[in-house]
Amino acid sequence: MDARSTTKLISRSINQFGARFMLDPVTFAMSVEAGMSTGFASHTQGRIGVMGDVDVELAVESMMFFDPDYVRANWTEPIAITKAEAGAAYAAICAERGRTYLEGFEGAARLAELLEQVADSADDTDAALFAGWRDAHRPEDAEGRAYLMVATIRELRGCRHMSACRAAGADPLAMTLAQSGVAWTAVHGFRDLHAAPADDELVEAVEAATEQADAENYECLTDDERAELIELIEAAVAHAANG
Repeated sequence: MDARSTTKLISRSINQFGARFMLDPVTFAMSVEAGMSTGFASHTQGRIGVMGDVDVELAVESMMFFDPDYVRANWTEPIAITKAEAGAAYAAICAERGRTYLEGFEGAARLAELLEQVADSADDTDAALFAGWRDAHRPEDAEGRAYLMVATIRELRGCRHMSACRAAGADPLAMTLAQSGVAWTAVHGFRDLHAAPADDELVEAVEAATEQADAENYECLTDDERAELIELIEAAVAHAANG
């Protein structure tokens, strides 16, 4: 299995499965218990907090497909802990939810191992959010570790996508409308929901550039390892769906 085919086959599963914990009601409750804000503000504080107590503009830059004012408000909202502590707690919550999703999944250890190879070999230039997740504490248990790495690789592709959008001069709001629809664009804090979505040609060009950059992340694996990774991701998603 070549690298380009690998990203074609697993990117959707990585994106959806890696985001599952972020929308999990248990995650929101645990985030509040850890000292973060209620609601989606905790998502910003935890997800970005893995980079540490960073400047608000880096937070905005790292959440390109969210309304900038929405990100600024969430990031600067006073909370009971530091943003770095919020990030550490959020990564731990990610792993904890992963233990539930992947409980009993026999391929967890190998999935974690392969994804760690990808994460630890990837170039983190212009990918600060990915680097923060890559450097988060990795638990010893296979299930928690595997799911944390799924979330980490999701952020890796996300950073490649943001870079591709910037290189193409794409408008974040227009791209979000085109790729996620009005409802999710609203969830991302945008208010101008009647704006024109990005045209198909631009979306296709950005996706092609993203895919090419993401494929390079899997060059560290052999053909057989990439094929194995695809099977493991599919099996993990199926296992979690039936859990």
